[in-house]
Amino acid sequence: MPEQPALKQLVPEKATGSLRIATYNVSLNREQAGALTQDLESGHEQARSIAAVIRAVRPDIILLNEIDFVADNLNAKLFQQNFLHWESTDAFGNEAWPMQNIFGSTVNTGEPSGLDLNANQSNDDPEDAWGFGKFPGQYGMALFSRFEIDEAQIHTLQQLKWTTMPGALQPRDPASDSNYYDSATWQQLRLSSKSFWDVPILTPLGTLHVLASHPTPPAFDGPEDRNGCRNHDEVKLIQDYIEAADYIVDDQGRRAGLTPEDAFVVLGDLNTDPRDGGSRSAAIANLLAHPLVAQSGAPQSDGARVAAQSQAGANRSQTGDASQDTADFNDRSVGNLRVDYVLPSANFRVLASGVFWPDLQTVEPPLRNHIKAALDASDHHLVWVDIAPK
Repeated sequence: MPEQPALKQLVPEKATGSLRIATYNVSLNREQAGALTQDLESGHEQARSIAAVIRAVRPDIILLNEIDFVADNLNAKLFQQNFLHWESTDAFGNEAWPMQNIFGSTVNTGEPSGLDLNANQSNDDPEDAWGFGKFPGQYGMALFSRFEIDEAQIHTLQQLKWTTMPGALQPRDPASDSNYYDSATWQQLRLSSKSFWDVPILTPLGTLHVLASHPTPPAFDGPEDRNGCRNHDEVKLIQDYIEAADYIVDDQGRRAGLTPEDAFVVLGDLNTDPRDGGSRSAAIANLLAHPLVAQSGAPQSDGARVAAQSQAGANRSQTGDASQDTADFNDRSVGNLRVDYVLPSANFRVLASGVFWPDLQTVEPPLRNHIKAALDASDHHLVWVDIAPK
């Protein structure tokens, strides 16, 4: 029988003087506008399970993907007040973990474009929004921090046009050997399927630029691969932002980008695996190898390795290290993948990292049952990295 680790062994203590940064696609999206607000007001069990994971990992900064955005960032505030700051001990036995500095903003998902983007003779489908969504704000993002956010210096790139990127991958229809979008439509398309944020946070280690995004999945399209092209270029935007490419102008009309000396961390569900899956992996491969990104081993977990072995299916044909997977996808088609990233800049040392995906067979009941509920709350798992200055 394997040794039974306590929860604190599953999530080691953070080293003194370091920062713990995390990203988590929490699947707190709903089919109807307003539904998530009702769930967060009523103490929904999925949200409790998600919060228990965050309270166990205890990050200083965390990006949540797929939390529906509403006016005044209400859903993020409710999650903070009713779940993270909930004073009772949770299912894991952890106390509250307040993260009262929150940033959220509008996203492209569900925002009507007025265009027929999926060529079905209609312009009001979820696929016709600037980013796929049934209502504005669906699949939104929220950034939580224990430290002050420099609100005046935030840059958002929600409205940045895809065509402004040099060498943009314009989707093509292989049947007709022509561009999938007509010229008028192509000129209007936005690059970000949700948004791209540069959020400076005033940490004890200095100003940290959080580069947050959630590129579209490279699927749910046709042979033109319009979502695959967009995913690639959304990921390429991160590299271009780090390099302060000339074309980058934020939603307020200001030039944006970093200097080589800026401290940053890339956060988000980037929906691309460098080895497996159906994405165009060149953009993520280039980002991972970038000289301004810390070159450290990928976060890993025992649970991911065990899941790939036990679930088999598409996992059998994959070539990447299964212990680096962060998402538990359909094993009949895609298999489990590494798609969620915490990538610090090269002016940091990476002290430790991990994916909250325990091997349940090493955990005794009843904690095993609570962890299983938490893992089932989303098809993604929280990724964390501890950093300190070089």
